[in-house]
Amino acid sequence: MNHNLIRIMCFVIATLVLAACGTAAPVGTGAQGETGAVPTPTSSQPAAEADPEADPEPQETETGANAAAGENAGLVVYSARKEELMKPLVEAFEKETGIDVTLRTGKPGELQLQIQQEKGNPGGDVFFTTDAGGAETLRQQGLLEPYKSPNAGNVPAEFKAADGSWTGVIGRSRNIMYNTELVQAADVPKSIFELTQPKYKDKVAMASIEEGGVRLWLAWLMLEKGEEFVQKYVSDLKANGVKVLPDHTAVAEAVAKAEIPYGIVNHYYYVGEKRENEPVGLVYPDQGANDPGTLVIPLAVGILKGAEHEEAAKKFVDFALSSKGQQPLTEQENEFPLVAGQGLGAAKVEGVKTIDQIKRPKVDFTELAEAEERVVEMFTEELTAGE
Repeated sequence: MNHNLIRIMCFVIATLVLAACGTAAPVGTGAQGETGAVPTPTSSQPAAEADPEADPEPQETETGANAAAGENAGLVVYSARKEELMKPLVEAFEKETGIDVTLRTGKPGELQLQIQQEKGNPGGDVFFTTDAGGAETLRQQGLLEPYKSPNAGNVPAEFKAADGSWTGVIGRSRNIMYNTELVQAADVPKSIFELTQPKYKDKVAMASIEEGGVRLWLAWLMLEKGEEFVQKYVSDLKANGVKVLPDHTAVAEAVAKAEIPYGIVNHYYYVGEKRENEPVGLVYPDQGANDPGTLVIPLAVGILKGAEHEEAAKKFVDFALSSKGQQPLTEQENEFPLVAGQGLGAAKVEGVKTIDQIKRPKVDFTELAEAEERVVEMFTEELTAGE
């Protein structure tokens, strides 16, 4: 056979084979070669699933008070009293009524602002506050629902709104605590105004103005005596060597340990030391016929205007003012009931009086809140611990 013909036939056959098999990929480029080429997916490959975190129409998430007021909540309570102090009351109420409670806690001012922002569509049903002045402000703004609980009849008039928008539940009084081993009975002061006298020089301690009880006490004095009088009174206390400590606990401990004879405190700090059998006594100052009395500060409860669970809210107010509700409230910080005729409960120790045994001033709690702001302006520098 002609060699040229053979070469032509071989070339044709090779060409036909290459056409049938396709062109080979260059070495080193493949699926993950140096060029970074990636094969195009075929129709047999599954499509990638959509990212669940990138939903173009995300579900609305309930947070804060809105979450608390969900469909399953039987009652939502906004509480300015700390959670651990409110839970015993809430749990007792749930056990008594079978109503589930969602508890939301915060500072009085923060919750008050939240209630104002939620006007017309409240996220809560009940407001329990340590600041009766704030409750009165909400009443004046029309944000509390008037409700006169049948259990509120024996609460003194100055501790409740006339229309029932808020009611005082428990209280704390402003007292002088003393060490019975350092102080003779004849030397016990009968008035807070005596503490500026030379006989008490370097013998009195009080808490820093960072403590709410101190601010409210001075605010009340400002309403009672005027700004000029209070300015002089504080200056005289300082000149007489009053010791300003970080908080009321430090004051009570200093008196109990005989580090100083007298301390100005809320009454329940005394209760704790007395229970430990420390040598302490308690004075209810200014109880004479012409005296202003001992300041009592109420913790108050009210129903929010437009509350979703209004009937349950009424039951909560009723329960808080009942003997069953007062018991878990008073046992936490040894505060006393504001319901006349109720016993002291857990706060009962020698020296503590019931509300109907205390001569006390009548206080406008709206004015008290305003005066408190002025007190902070005037005395922060003078009455800070260590100053």
